[in-house]
Amino acid sequence: MTLAAPNHRATELAAAFVELRTALGRVLVGQDDAATGLTLALLAEQHAYLEGPPGCGKSELAAALAALSGARTHTLVFHRDIRETDLLGDVLLSRHRHRGHERLRRELIPGPLLQAEIALLEDLPRSPGEALGPLLRILAERHALGHPLPLESAVATGPLEQVEAPIDPLEPGQLDRFAVQLRLTGLLTGGLFDEAAVLLERGAAREPSRAGARSAVMSTATRKAAQRAAAALQVEPRTIDAYHRLLDRLRQRTADESASGDRLMSDRSFSSAALRLVRAHAFLRGAPAAAPRDLGAIRYMVAHRLPDEVQEDFDHILEELLGDPPNVTMAETGAQMPGAQSQGDDSDGAAAASPASDSWIDDQADLPAPPTLFGKPPPPAQVDPLLRALVGRIERGRIDPDTDPGGQPRGYRPLRDLDELIDADLIEALLFADGRLPGAPRTFERKRRSAGGAVAVLRDISASMAGRLTVWSSQVVLGILRVAARRRMRVGYVEFHHRALPHHVGGRLLHRSYSRLAEQAGQAKAVGQTNYEAPLRTALEGLRGGSGRNRHVVLLTDGLPIIGDTTVRRERQLARRLGVALHTVFLGNGDCPPVLDDISIETAGLRFHGRPLAGGGLRLEER
Repeated sequence: MTLAAPNHRATELAAAFVELRTALGRVLVGQDDAATGLTLALLAEQHAYLEGPPGCGKSELAAALAALSGARTHTLVFHRDIRETDLLGDVLLSRHRHRGHERLRRELIPGPLLQAEIALLEDLPRSPGEALGPLLRILAERHALGHPLPLESAVATGPLEQVEAPIDPLEPGQLDRFAVQLRLTGLLTGGLFDEAAVLLERGAAREPSRAGARSAVMSTATRKAAQRAAAALQVEPRTIDAYHRLLDRLRQRTADESASGDRLMSDRSFSSAALRLVRAHAFLRGAPAAAPRDLGAIRYMVAHRLPDEVQEDFDHILEELLGDPPNVTMAETGAQMPGAQSQGDDSDGAAAASPASDSWIDDQADLPAPPTLFGKPPPPAQVDPLLRALVGRIERGRIDPDTDPGGQPRGYRPLRDLDELIDADLIEALLFADGRLPGAPRTFERKRRSAGGAVAVLRDISASMAGRLTVWSSQVVLGILRVAARRRMRVGYVEFHHRALPHHVGGRLLHRSYSRLAEQAGQAKAVGQTNYEAPLRTALEGLRGGSGRNRHVVLLTDGLPIIGDTTVRRERQLARRLGVALHTVFLGNGDCPPVLDDISIETAGLRFHGRPLAGGGLRLEER
């Protein structure tokens, strides 16, 4: 199938929605998935359901979507006494004379659903059945009282399903009316401590964050044109095949994980909505057609369609389906260098044409080729052993469930901190509060499989790294970025000499803008002296807010530290406390500094030595 390249107009339309997603991310800190899901829902003209505890920002994010998109909006707050006329409008009876007779005329005063382009449905589960039924029918048909509706998207909010909640949760058939289903968590409950700190700083500075004070980032004409263009995008035949295989795998995993059977509603309406979201995802990255990689948009549809265990593994299931190799092969196997475009890449060159540079759409952009040495291609660095070992550690972290305050209850354990009382057994907590319980009460032990994870790359750019070592270290960095991109890991990049030089994107050390980091890695200049303390401290502080085992630091260097604490004792202790593995790579012919072995051994990290070869090039082997 021959595909035309995206035209300039399509690029402008996609850029408007990318700007919308970026603006949503600034409105609500720490809810990136919700911001992305709402952007895709509006572009695909689908309805969305936001679920979460009070105060997590559901209503604010929905209102921000309406305000920033420039759509005509109406808000409905649901309660037990709401009526169908509150949704569609009131009927006004008036008298008039006709041929000497008096008649009654019925006139409809249009209600919110007959006028809104985006309808905000607050606390939808509180609606009585006599109003909920007509509402869901109208949302599905986009038609009421004999007239088509201008409705593009309805965004409903509701609380988490809880036994003690004073409302009846929506049934699966009712939730199916909402193609996009998003579950929000509190920042502290989800372990997003860095994001919580940003929110506190914003509050202390009294920065305006309400959506009502924000101006639209696009016009109505632009929004509607983008929706039409996204809906008209082609879907490659291999994408349809991959879609069916993905559903089969999800059904199989659902049957394995849940006794309730297949909860995935893969009927006609689900498939239609899924393909619209897949097209929208491809449109946003500037692709001429929807490729298999765009099936990642389906992850925003499964909050109530899959068991929690399967949701956590969705990205990994999709990776396996698309055939991502377990490691990156290098020149020694006749394959391309890290950074060169793979023949199996689904991007079809679209990344270069993508209007987006944010991490949410730039997460698998093609990485540039390694830098040249004196205008010639560099001798190869055989970094495959390091990448293979690193991938093994990453995959093990993804499989093993680890303690996580935002995970699912997997059992009980003794209370360790008073903050955990909210998860404690109610009777034991009351006895403990009265001083009548020997010992501590039991509390849920929550665990979550690490999804994605994070890796921080610390690269020595001191004066001794000049020449071939600079080129080889660039190749190592590009190889690590390739591994991270295939697994959607967040990456931090810190160059260091006598100071640490972190490279932030959007104010964050850890992100998924791999192409930006790769470009920066090719511009490194060797100067200054060596300091291990500053970069390790910077990386560990950036990883502090995360959780799980899938967190790594890779330290590339060629010399002894001579500035700061040369034993990095405090940093080693902090890494052990945080559960972060410190991997060290020593480049050069000399003896490896003992402190590098101490760093890796104490934190269960890898130890590698890069030795220059007689005929040029570099070989990495485990120490």
